[in-house]
Amino acid sequence: MERAWRWGVVAAVVAALVALPSAVGAWPAGQGEPDAGRLLERVRAASGSPYEGLAETTGALGLPVTDGLADVASLLGGRTQQRVWWRSADDWRSDVLTPTGEESTRETATGRVVWDYEANRAVVGDGVGSGGTAGGRGSPGTASVRLPRAADTLPPSLAARLLSDATAGQVGTLPSAFVAGRAADGLRLTPGEPLGSVDRVDVWADRASGVAVRVEVYGRGADRPALASTFLDFSDARPASATTAFTPPPGARVRQAVDTGLSDLLGSSYGWTRGGELPERLAGFARVTSAGGLERVGEYGRGVTRFAVALLPDPQASSLRRQLLAVPGARRLEGGVAVTVGPVGLFLGASSGSGESPVITGTLTPEGLARAAAELADRVASS
Repeated sequence: MERAWRWGVVAAVVAALVALPSAVGAWPAGQGEPDAGRLLERVRAASGSPYEGLAETTGALGLPVTDGLADVASLLGGRTQQRVWWRSADDWRSDVLTPTGEESTRETATGRVVWDYEANRAVVGDGVGSGGTAGGRGSPGTASVRLPRAADTLPPSLAARLLSDATAGQVGTLPSAFVAGRAADGLRLTPGEPLGSVDRVDVWADRASGVAVRVEVYGRGADRPALASTFLDFSDARPASATTAFTPPPGARVRQAVDTGLSDLLGSSYGWTRGGELPERLAGFARVTSAGGLERVGEYGRGVTRFAVALLPDPQASSLRRQLLAVPGARRLEGGVAVTVGPVGLFLGASSGSGESPVITGTLTPEGLARAAAELADRVASS
């Protein structure tokens, strides 16, 4: 009995230690910025401020693991830890921690280097103008669309994207908290889009610097975030330049990167092939300018509610349709089938009769997807 009692005490102490970080984070951090509009502007102004720390991203988006998308599925559907040193938008370093080592991405004004510690290999890429930075910046008019990287999920990068179109009327304050042992002020973005699938975005900003240190994205009706990113350790000090610099170690293999964009992954046959026949508005949302490389894909939306429209050749559409129908929770809607993964939805319509099927994906509810698909079908039928 005495031995069992001892182990019971050990178990209780371990449980308390494990729960301590979250408990500390829940402690009130005193009075912060009471005006949500001013806090929003402060977070935006700090988006390029220097910092360093250890961040953890947890995703609940169970995306299918397919060729070319395995890394994205792992990033958005699992747990990723990375240590980051951010000096500026074109001078930063992010090391993704793995059980066997690390993969380090370093970006400068002249190029990008990805260093695989385990493989002793460095891959050298183009500068920020061709692919954009982790914070979403790049040379205007030259940035090409690409798949998400781990650095895109850092709290400051996420907050910069998600709050970019927010208005003062869409935000409110949240109770302050401690994040990475520092006082942080809370901000809640509520898009308020009837057809949008993102219910809210919660952001906590470091009180001393204004840098976003914790971000949580919630889908409609969800009590757990679909994507959460938080700093476990954080400093607003400017990292030394030697930290982000890189010199290949002796014996390392160095090769030039082949930067595959999303348009390359999808293939040249994927897109809207009817020239300028895409409507200027769809489901009540205006069309926006497509990123370089996806000019034939129609993009619509505002704020965090965004969706893309394209035509998929029937052979590929038939294969995708079979996969979608096998997914638990797939819904047959009028004119097609819809699948949602957290706040992300995808609708695949029936063949238009010209050898292509419309596909719509983005942060729309199933009802929003169905409405956009119906309007698109009417447009195709009349063309």
